[in-house]
Amino acid sequence: MNNTSEPNSNAAETFSLPTSFVYPVATCHVLIMAVAIVGNLMVCYAIAAYRNLRKIPTNLLILSLAFSDLLTVTLALPFDIEGLFLGGTWKHGEMMCKAWITVYLITVPTSILTLLAVSVDRYKSLSDPLNRFRRCGFMTRRKALIISFFIWLYSLAIALLPIMGWRTHEKFVYNSVCYFPFTPIYLTLSSLLNFILPLLIACAIHIKIYYMVRTQLRGFQGNEPNAKERKVYFKNVQAVKTTTMFVAAFFCCWLPYSLVSIVAVLCKSCGSNIPAEVGVLLIMFGYLNSALNPFLFAFRSKRFKAVYPNMFSSLRPQVRTDARTQAVPCG
Repeated sequence: MNNTSEPNSNAAETFSLPTSFVYPVATCHVLIMAVAIVGNLMVCYAIAAYRNLRKIPTNLLILSLAFSDLLTVTLALPFDIEGLFLGGTWKHGEMMCKAWITVYLITVPTSILTLLAVSVDRYKSLSDPLNRFRRCGFMTRRKALIISFFIWLYSLAIALLPIMGWRTHEKFVYNSVCYFPFTPIYLTLSSLLNFILPLLIACAIHIKIYYMVRTQLRGFQGNEPNAKERKVYFKNVQAVKTTTMFVAAFFCCWLPYSLVSIVAVLCKSCGSNIPAEVGVLLIMFGYLNSALNPFLFAFRSKRFKAVYPNMFSSLRPQVRTDARTQAVPCG
């Protein structure tokens, strides 16, 4: 049931930040947004335009991740930049506040659950890299599309719960602040199910992959595979390294903000003692993850590197010369 009383949380109060803090941090936000937009647009375009990239099932998951990052930096980040200069004052009304919160609640779980799906795929690719998996992969294009669809559907359903009534207060805008009126139970469950638990599972998978790779390498010493088998195996190992960097970047960027958010809700006095500057910096590091992802995957992949020169050349304007206007040499 909704509680129509006014929130007595410091989270619903404006704040004042010194200009010496606002301008450098705002500049970092703008740089993050610019890099993330360009990088993720390049990833989306490359996968959408080139069939050889779309044929790889994992790339469909990467496409979903890139689209999620684009939503984050285009629909959520600009309001954070505005809030820096306005001291958290919200000027866009109740509906836009709900939309902003919903986008935020959708994109973060979508990213981590997609990374978990990629991690499972990498684990399966190495659990049987030389025989059955090479001929009949665990992840197919159809499976990747279904997994992406259900991840987005699940994230949307979780994000809409506060909109549909599971919140502490009726209004989302209070004291001219776009307030996150989450119940402690909702925030705790959302953080556990959509961030901490998937991240711990992904970390456990990669630890298991590490020991699996060591075991398989020792097996190679006694039973030398042929050149084709080695190529398949080490290609999968390289893909696992890339996914590990993905998970590590997400862990470092979002874990501090998530932990501080949980502490602020479960311990009101603790949350009131957290300076506004700390919250701003922590959410900025969360947004940084959206700018890092293209560099961690697409810009390190040989397949992606091979298509970008053609992509840039196709975007150049083509100069056409009309035969009727060509100069006719004299004589």
